Formats: sequence, structure tokens, C-alpha cells
Amino acid sequence: MEQETLKVLAVADPAVEGYLDKELGVLDGYGGMVDFHIVPWADYYPMMMKAFAGEADYDIVMVAGHLWLRDFVEKGYLSELELKEEDILPVIAEEMKYKGKAYLSPSFCDGHMILYRKSLLNHVLGKELGSVITPQEYIETAKAYKAACGEQAVAMKADKSEIFTDALPFLRMYGGDAYDPDGSAACGKEDVIKGLQSYVELNACAVDGTECFGNGEIAEEIRQKRAAMAVTWSGQMGEVFKEGCLEPEDLGFSTFSTAWNVTWSFGICASCRKKEAAEEFLSYLRSPEVDQKVGRKSGAPIRRGSYLEGAGDCPWFPVQQKMMELAKPLPNLSKAGEKNGVLYEKIFEAFSGIKTAEEAMKEAGQMINGMTER
Repeated sequence: MEQETLKVLAVADPAVEGYLDKELGVLDGYGGMVDFHIVPWADYYPMMMKAFAGEADYDIVMVAGHLWLRDFVEKGYLSELELKEEDILPVIAEEMKYKGKAYLSPSFCDGHMILYRKSLLNHVLGKELGSVITPQEYIETAKAYKAACGEQAVAMKADKSEIFTDALPFLRMYGGDAYDPDGSAACGKEDVIKGLQSYVELNACAVDGTECFGNGEIAEEIRQKRAAMAVTWSGQMGEVFKEGCLEPEDLGFSTFSTAWNVTWSFGICASCRKKEAAEEFLSYLRSPEVDQKVGRKSGAPIRRGSYLEGAGDCPWFPVQQKMMELAKPLPNLSKAGEKNGVLYEKIFEAFSGIKTAEEAMKEAGQMINGMTER
């Protein structure tokens, strides 16, 4: 009997493009029938909610790791699955679990990585950035570059659909965080407001149009040497380094002491009637062979062996491994999508000058904690 087609809902990202890349041959290597529906990040969450509500038919969906896991398990959206950890990086393997049970299969890690042009910063600072720096150091470097060169130094991923996680290292720079460990909003506290104000002020050193920048725009600014520095996701590093990047040997790598990382992963919908085939497919996607191929395309594999094998072609790997070790996750949240949606909206209002940092963060805190009380 012919195998039924597995239907997969996935976010538009280089790793997902890698699964579909004819030259890499990942789907050909699997042999079964798989249909990927790829949706841009800005539209992804509502589409995924339709799938969970039964309004769209998918067997497998992509999930932003710990960011959404608690919510989706407690609401019964995901099936438990078998995860053989093998040489999957321990921090990633642990993120796939909730209360000791695995519900996710890892695809790629997405954490804060700093890209910079060594020649431009050497000209101003007389040195390169360290492998781990504070947000304060990043801001000071941007200001020094602008003062010395009279040019904007940084590209910021400040589009409304990206701005919360782009600002997150800065929200943490004075010791605060968006949430307390128990999941209640901490964004209205003075140290977080001060951090947001610093992020907003960095806009004075940013290239034009940065309030509309997502992953693609950031990649082009740094690839074409139009910005001296930029912060992007580890899962975009391969995209930056693909053919056409100007002077790739001039790129340096760093990360924040306050970095955050999430592992984009696949989960099997509780409604899936092909669970055995779905588990088999996910086991194949995280296999060493596929992880090495797709990990080089995305720049963010999930296995220790892939980092060892790809080190020569991917010079950012050592810094990226440091980032994953020091990155601080957000707490397991209920109503995570709704709560984080408030932060995207309010931080963008502060960045756009519609509200002060204090007004925006205090409003966000009240709205988020109001959700908790209901």
C-alpha cells in the first residue's frame, strides 16, 4: 500500500530551505512522501494556531523550542515522541523535554550572534571584539565608530515582528529580564526600562530603515559591508556566508553575555494519524548525515559531530558553541504567544517614539500580568 503523504508546517528559514534543496538531496534520501508548507515568521504563529484548532491539516509543525513548549504540551497540542540523544548537544536535548518527557525533535539553534567587519572596527578601536561582550560594549563600539567615521555603525533587526528578541540582550544588560523565573512580567522594573532605553538610543547609530529590518535585510547589510556591526540569529549565519558575501574573511564573530537561544524543532500534532511515519521522518531529519548537510546551510547544527566536521568551513562555530553554553532561556510560560506579542508591540512603540521606554514597559507588564490573573 502506498504510504500517505506527511504534511509539515514549517517556518521560512535557511534550515528548512536545506531540507528542500535538490542539491543536498535530503528528501530524496528519505524516500517517503512529504509535503512542506513554509510560512514567513511574521505569519507563522497564527497559521500554527489554525493547525492546532483543527482548521488546517498538518501532521508535523515547527515549534520554537522552550518558548512555546509548556503551553503546547499543557493544551494537548503535541504528542510525546522518542528522542535518542546520541551526540545532540546536551543543552539542546534538554530543551526538547517538558517535565522529563520529549515532545520535540531539534532542527537548528537560533541564538544571538554578533557579526562585525574586522577592518572597520580595527580602524576605530585598534582591535577586534572579544568572543563574548556585554551590550554596553556593543553600544560603546557603535558610538565610537560613528564619532570617528561620521557614519552609522549598526544594523538593527527592529521590525515589529523581530524587535522583542532583538532587544532582549539589552533588556538584560542591567541585571533585569523580561520575565521573573516564575513567569510573571518583570519588564516594568527600573533595570529593564533602563535597558530598553539603551536599545532605543542605539538607533542613533543605526543605518537608515532599520525599523523595517528582518533577517534578510540584516544579512544583506553585513554581506555588502554597509554596516560595521549587526546582531542576527545563529540560524542565519549560513545565509550571511553564502556566495556573494563581500570579503568573508573580514567578518568577525562575537556574542552577548546576556544572549538568548532557542532551538527550532519539530513536534507531532496530537491529531496526527501517521505517528509512526512522522517519528521515522523526524529521526531521519536529525540524523548525523542530514544535520551536517543542513547545518552548514543554516549555520546552526544541533550535533556535536557536525560542529567538529564543519569547523573548517564555518569559522563562527566556536563562538556559536559558547553562545549556546551561556545563553539564558526564558521561563516556561503559559500563554507565551500572547504575552510575548505584547512585548513586540510595546517595545516597537518605544523604538518608534510613540511612547517612552517607561510607559511602554509598564503598560506591557500590566497587560501580561493581567493575562496571568484571568
